[in-house]
Amino acid sequence: MMSTLQNEMPFNSCDHSYKQKTEWSAFEIKGDYFLSTRKRWSECIMCRKQNLLSPKERETYGIQEYRCHIKELLSKEEQPVAIKLLSELLRGKNNKRWDPLKRNLLQEYPFDIVDDAIRKLHGHGILIYKEEKVPLGWKIKQVKYNEKYLHDIRHFIGWNPSKIPIWISYPFPSLYLPKTDHGEKLYKLLLEQKHLFFQNGKAEIVDATGNVVVASSSSVKSYFKFIRILYGLYENTEQQRKEYWKTFSQKIFGDTKTIKVNDKKRIQQYFGDSLEDYGIIDNRAEVVLSGEFTWIYEGHSGTSLAFKDYTAFPREMISELKITNWIPHSILIIENPDLYFSIVKSKLLSNKEWSVILGSGFISSQEISIVNQACELGLKEVFIWPDLDPYGLQIALDICRKLKGQDISVYLFGYSTEWFERVGIYKPLESFDHDQINKLLGQYFLHDKISTVLKKMSKDGKKAEQEILFSHLSKDFNQRLSKESISLS
Repeated sequence: MMSTLQNEMPFNSCDHSYKQKTEWSAFEIKGDYFLSTRKRWSECIMCRKQNLLSPKERETYGIQEYRCHIKELLSKEEQPVAIKLLSELLRGKNNKRWDPLKRNLLQEYPFDIVDDAIRKLHGHGILIYKEEKVPLGWKIKQVKYNEKYLHDIRHFIGWNPSKIPIWISYPFPSLYLPKTDHGEKLYKLLLEQKHLFFQNGKAEIVDATGNVVVASSSSVKSYFKFIRILYGLYENTEQQRKEYWKTFSQKIFGDTKTIKVNDKKRIQQYFGDSLEDYGIIDNRAEVVLSGEFTWIYEGHSGTSLAFKDYTAFPREMISELKITNWIPHSILIIENPDLYFSIVKSKLLSNKEWSVILGSGFISSQEISIVNQACELGLKEVFIWPDLDPYGLQIALDICRKLKGQDISVYLFGYSTEWFERVGIYKPLESFDHDQINKLLGQYFLHDKISTVLKKMSKDGKKAEQEILFSHLSKDFNQRLSKESISLS
């Protein structure tokens, strides 16, 4: 019987049929880094002859060690960058593309802070760079966390995988009786689902055509999330509150990104495309602002002077829009549309001195892009006037964080007990409002006036919206902004 070696054809007599193979090498120390390369070779399937090819991919991480906690490696400004990046990698199961991650980070933090934070994490072995060969060297293709530091990473970002959200552990809280027709529909649906689920642990929601929208038997987490959204819609309907998806998600889950595309599709499958009757407004298609400024878009020049009261840009236009001249030295960001248009149309603020931007519940990257461009052209101050509820304050703090790299002053207006008492019309605090108040008081170093308002809300069990406050404004509004605002920067 011939051996395997005897059975193989000699190299010089083989016609060769090559097949390319790849394999990652073990990490080895090369200078200041551990290095692993993706070995590539072609091998003849007949005679096993091999031809080595140059590697086109590699992974690296630094050999520096740290003594105790990841937090100690980073400056105070770099820590939020690291927390956001590592949290995204954990949520994405270490399979996130680098370019989208980088864009998201740079929308919120200055380039130098992002760059320094990532270099430190990589240099100390916490981050692994996956790089590909390009003509002038190596380019980062993916960033991953180093699994051998997983415990330290979880401790650093405060991640607790065992913590169960309240909407899963307590999915069917009690409901007050409905006062509206749409509220009654939701009320009956929720009571029916509660009965079905506790009867045998199995429940499903079916649309008008008989198709199953979501079922506890197939995915209990998706089912409970749908139930929590229904509770949120019930609250909106009964309180006649209208919100965008991001604000709604922040309110009921504590995170603007918890409600995913599939969740929205399920809601639309059950209720139809129009959800305004249940308090959900379609995402804004425009960026709305006042003030005197000029811009260039696709080679064409424009001026806000050609518009009455305010200018509205389609959102998809902002990435290609370049502001060429900016006159106002101050910007006021207002959350409530009714209050916004009342102030702008009443001309309480000079267009030469002030720009007023409509926030409508949250500030997206497009509004931040406008503000950043204005900063480069002389903008000095940003004032934020949110609703008098815990999420209004959270929105203001998020805006301040996104503008951290700019040389401007950021102020909070209208968030005081005086303004809270001026409202006169209130809505009851829900359990999630109390949770958010406790979170704000526990996680932030807040000005005494702000803390006092939050504590008053919690004690009185009520919150307020902005629109009614227009009646308290007069021609001295710009002076009140300067005198009564609280610095956030």
